[in-house]
Amino acid sequence: MADDKRARFKQWLANGEACLHPLTFPQRELWETSLAPPADVSNHICCVINVRGLISPEDCMASMQRVVNRQEVLRLSVLPGKNGPVQLIRTQREPVLRFRDIPSNSSAQAIEELALGIFYEPFDLVQGPLYRAEILRRAPDDQVMVFTIHHAIADGWTLGVFVQDLCAAYVQQRTGASNGLAPVPTSYSAWGTAERAFWQPAELEPRIAFWKSRLTGIHRLWSVPDEANVVFLPRRLVSQLPAEISGPVRELAAHFQNIYESFTNPQLIHLQTQCHLQNLSGQ
Repeated sequence: MADDKRARFKQWLANGEACLHPLTFPQRELWETSLAPPADVSNHICCVINVRGLISPEDCMASMQRVVNRQEVLRLSVLPGKNGPVQLIRTQREPVLRFRDIPSNSSAQAIEELALGIFYEPFDLVQGPLYRAEILRRAPDDQVMVFTIHHAIADGWTLGVFVQDLCAAYVQQRTGASNGLAPVPTSYSAWGTAERAFWQPAELEPRIAFWKSRLTGIHRLWSVPDEANVVFLPRRLVSQLPAEISGPVRELAAHFQNIYESFTNPQLIHLQTQCHLQNLSGQ
């Protein structure tokens, strides 16, 4: 790490402008066991949002600031440490939101190419932040927002949370609300602390022993490539569930949507998989 960066980080910590936290277990998995290096673009998640209607850059920037103020992962970076990487979370940070005018007749393919360029732009994991947003303006009332975020601080479900927060923040901004978005019930750092407190050796060791006994000797589905400089290009994988499975999944997901807002079919499949593994392991 460059000396000027190190000095700046130390000043932030001394002034209370930032704090350090250990990596969460999902982050450690990404840093310690993932085949792709943390800085590889295959760890980027991207979404493209069509926005119709008159919006101003000033309102968009102010709305994004409200979201950044609420979600501390948007103020997070990862620093190298003596005993491994650590999270640095700043108390305040300006949003990363860019604007670009594009031809009004831009095709879907042209926009996809622009979005891929934004997607492939690497993140500075140390400096942060680990997201970026860019609004491509075809006309004053016709825009496309490209949002890219690193998998260290987000997953597919997180994109929905971001869109919900941004829409709520924009409504607040347009209506003149000054109090900002409500604080999150549990911050990411607080969740990480609770996670580490729960997964003590007494909880981990029986699970480790069980899965080692079941997986020892089984052929791995993938292996670490021999090449030192492997580029992990993103791939688009399309899968389809047969009707006899997808029908009941949709019905059960619809039932959960009445209880939990924004519950999706993939979330249900993930939950069912977790339940099956827990039953299999006796946990």
